[in-house]
Amino acid sequence: MKPYLILYRAGPGSLHPHTIERLEQQNFDYALSWFGDEHPQAPGAVFVHMQKGPKYPGLERTLAANWELISKYRYVWMPDDDLLCVPEQVSRMFTTCDELQLELAQPALTPDSYFVHPITLQHAEFQLRFTNFVEIMAPVLSIDMLARVFPTLAGNISGYGLDSVWPRMSKLGRVAILDDVPVKHTRPLGGPNYKFNQQAGLTALQEDWITCASHFIDANGDFQINYGGLLQNGDAIAIGESEEEMELMLQALLSSCSQVPVTALQVTRYLGQHYQYWGGGQQNRLRYPRSLISSLLERAVKPTGMRFKKPAAKQAATAPAAPPAPTPAPIHTVASPMQSFGLHAR
Repeated sequence: MKPYLILYRAGPGSLHPHTIERLEQQNFDYALSWFGDEHPQAPGAVFVHMQKGPKYPGLERTLAANWELISKYRYVWMPDDDLLCVPEQVSRMFTTCDELQLELAQPALTPDSYFVHPITLQHAEFQLRFTNFVEIMAPVLSIDMLARVFPTLAGNISGYGLDSVWPRMSKLGRVAILDDVPVKHTRPLGGPNYKFNQQAGLTALQEDWITCASHFIDANGDFQINYGGLLQNGDAIAIGESEEEMELMLQALLSSCSQVPVTALQVTRYLGQHYQYWGGGQQNRLRYPRSLISSLLERAVKPTGMRFKKPAAKQAATAPAAPPAPTPAPIHTVASPMQSFGLHAR
């Protein structure tokens, strides 16, 4: 038995055979929650659970029926069956989640993927980002987190709203999107699951309303924030109180967005949400100082030795008191705080 499990909610046309190539060399097992009519070919699967219906009601029943086995794994990934994956990157995804002790995560989507949320696209400037959002398309959960969120599956047909609820059942630094292990979403939004909503007379949007209202979630579903991340050069950056810290984050996000198929309007809205969060919104009200972000992230990833260094504060030299000068003395500032970020040696 391996430490990690992929639980596919899958049917005919599933792309999971690509993920299980070279399975014996990977660090994960796999299982199928199968909604097709015929029993599938599933070489090496730890189980196949035949279950008709939409994704999350099907997963709810599969998890309940096989929990004794599933609970022995450290992490469980529950991807849609239209994601194209490289097995070695899936293994790396699990390892990263375990090393960072993440509770909820997902691989980023490749730039040529069908997507809805810009935050889920691969941000090339980053290795990973700590976020307040993980899409229900491809969540990987620690086994404790999976047990925690299991009750939220009850009665939800589409899964809408769950990606707003689940991160709030974890905490800052335990939720992330992993850019170094992207997967490709190969089909457009609006798959066969939506017919089940039509049959129930309840739209996916209405399910989102009900789910969020039930859990006291008032923020817009697309108010999605990257609180910090690990850059490709090894520097750890985070939103902080200073303009310099926010500038670093926005620069990395903007550079990443220039490499993915998002419109100017999408980029403006996406970055604007970060600026709004940093500044406290239109009313300029902060529930807590943004300086907390880096310290809370450090606490979450303490075993890795990752450090979010703060930029040096700008300081001005004092003009001489005497003798009086005919013109003001020049003001000198310290070296640019942009240079002070860096990942401490582990």
